[in-house]
Amino acid sequence: MTKKAQVLLILGSQWGDEGKGKVVDCLSAYFDIAVRFQGGPNAGHTVVFDGKKIVLHTIPTGILRENCSAVISNGVFVDPDVLKKELETLKTCGIDYKGRLFISYLSHIILPFHKILDEIIDKKGEIGTTKMGVGPAVDFKVLRKGIRIKDIFSSDLKIKIKERLEYVKSAIGKDSDINLDEEQIYDKLARFGDFVKDYLVDTQLLLKKAISDGKKILLEGAQGILLDLDFGTYPFVTSTNTTPGGAICGTGLSPRDIDVILGVTKAYATRVGGGPFPSEIKDQSISSKLRELGGEYGATTGRPRRVGWIDLPLLKYSKNIGAIDFIALTKVDVLEKFGKSFYVQKYTIDGKELMEFDSSCDLYKVNPILKEIQPIKIKDLIQEELQTEVVILSYGSDRSDVKIDEKFLSLFL
Repeated sequence: MTKKAQVLLILGSQWGDEGKGKVVDCLSAYFDIAVRFQGGPNAGHTVVFDGKKIVLHTIPTGILRENCSAVISNGVFVDPDVLKKELETLKTCGIDYKGRLFISYLSHIILPFHKILDEIIDKKGEIGTTKMGVGPAVDFKVLRKGIRIKDIFSSDLKIKIKERLEYVKSAIGKDSDINLDEEQIYDKLARFGDFVKDYLVDTQLLLKKAISDGKKILLEGAQGILLDLDFGTYPFVTSTNTTPGGAICGTGLSPRDIDVILGVTKAYATRVGGGPFPSEIKDQSISSKLRELGGEYGATTGRPRRVGWIDLPLLKYSKNIGAIDFIALTKVDVLEKFGKSFYVQKYTIDGKELMEFDSSCDLYKVNPILKEIQPIKIKDLIQEELQTEVVILSYGSDRSDVKIDEKFLSLFL
């Protein structure tokens, strides 16, 4: 008998906001564990069911299914306030997560001064961050100045805080009027330690044991491949790796542990913040109408998303970088309501044609060649051009609007 697949990695194939949360929520009905492996509260995953809309920023959407446990792994940056608020939201919605939520001791914490630094940095740049403090928290991790959840329980926590604050003050200038209170931060972390201690485990060991016990695991990414720190549209990217490598480093799993990779793709394209966007719709009347039909506003910030058409050269790039095996296609219904659609067939640059983007190419200089297509034919277009099967279709905001191919599920069941 052929061994069934156990670990499914779900990635965004564009600039995020493809509908990954909804796809994970639906698939979680068939899996034992859902894992968030990178990013922080700068990502928002929205699920609608039974007339309720729930937005989660740190906890994987698998928590909404009683059969599924949820893991916040070592690669996730945790904001204590955001996490507490999410758990309160779950309680209000009647979601019992007792015994189903597990958090890594090694997750780094987003502290108040990270958000201050994020504000200062963003004012001087054009990236357009969420100002949630994730970028500076990643900086501190790389500088070996981060504070992990396990550090809350160490005897030298006050010393660690003092050293970090001295570094922050030197970075922003001693004459700054920003108030950074050591005791206040210490008390905040101590209270958070008491709050979170019952959920803490070695998540790497938990996941390895789950695999050996034959359990089925979903790995849920945040953002999308085109926002990857290394392979995205740098410097207009997120602070972490959104590709399969991020899943490996962010969980402690081996590349051999991942059986199938699913790329979530929207039937058109959006991006938030600055950066190149070859297929962006310049006509404001058209983009505004599509934005309203699709509800294209950030789940975390509420910012209006930039709107464009689906881009084949970039999708082919994402497929290769993400090693995508199958595709989940979302929001075809939005284009059907809109009444028409286009796609980027190829780029021209310096007299040459490019059918697939590569990293040597300047996206600001390409000329996108658009072709019109009926919305209903986008699925066939993607399957033919990417040579990748579309196994999930989402035709609405509710979880009941998601259709999953039985043959795809049979890989795991």
